Amino acid sequence: MLLLGREDLAALLTPGDVIAAVERAFRECAAGRVAALPRAGLPMGRDGVFLAMISALPALGALGTKLATVVEGNRQRGLPTIQATYLLTDPETGTPLALMEAGFLTAIRTGAASAVAARYMARPESRVLACFGAGVQARYQLLCLREVLPLAQVRVVGRDPARAAAFVRRMRNELGLPIEITTDRRVAVRGADVVSCATTATRPVFSGRDLGPGAHVDAVGNFRPATREVDTVTIQKSRVVVDTYEGAWEEAGDVLIPIKAGAITRRHVRAELAEVVTGKRPGRTAPDEITLFKSVGFAPEDAVTARLAYDRALAAGRGTRVDL
Repeated sequence: MLLLGREDLAALLTPGDVIAAVERAFRECAAGRVAALPRAGLPMGRDGVFLAMISALPALGALGTKLATVVEGNRQRGLPTIQATYLLTDPETGTPLALMEAGFLTAIRTGAASAVAARYMARPESRVLACFGAGVQARYQLLCLREVLPLAQVRVVGRDPARAAAFVRRMRNELGLPIEITTDRRVAVRGADVVSCATTATRPVFSGRDLGPGAHVDAVGNFRPATREVDTVTIQKSRVVVDTYEGAWEEAGDVLIPIKAGAITRRHVRAELAEVVTGKRPGRTAPDEITLFKSVGFAPEDAVTARLAYDRALAAGRGTRVDL
């Protein structure tokens, strides 16, 4: 079995290649060639949750299990909020192929799913992005969205000024774009073509009243049914697409809270991403339409990304071989 650490994965996986792999996973899903168990979660301590995700894409040689913890208080401990491992298995023989660090895997595949959605839902000329969040996931949202949109300006809103400043310095170097910090959420959102939310917030991070015509909202940070990053006005104003119906009805508080309040019905969610990428349903119907992609995570995204990393590692001779 091959062991792959974060440094290995960062050397093997590029945003563009992961975007292509994740889009293929959704196409496989639309064709009925994907099996995935509902995400299992257990409370952990006072502010954490333990998660297990299992999926198989036999046609792509991908079968795997991700075990992850999400602990809100880890930031104060100097630890990552999300820590995870992934076990990739051969779907024909059941042989364990690789064990890999999956915090990186989660971040890049989540950003890639957002990029797939933006390719079909954001206006092609989108140039101004408002980014809520200044952590690991926010970084990969920017890196992946840059692959599919002609971004020219980024506005960052973060809770911790020092953390946000460090994030901006890093992303300026990585993206080569004008990136500014603002504490005024209204200023950040007004005139933005894309609003990306990758936070651990439990309440809406901006007002939907500030969204302009044609904006695209990308909400990936929240995955619990009783909390949310975007408000009811945003949901009501938007054409909503989710990663999967199953996940949304169980975990997407951004959608479930307005449904529970009677502000919308389930029919307000117009499609899941597999339907959009295959053309069964449109992601956008007019230039001035506001669109929103809500993701809570889809296990096959991990499986195809892990398989890509494994294949790349074999070709490059990276990783450490171990016998169990």
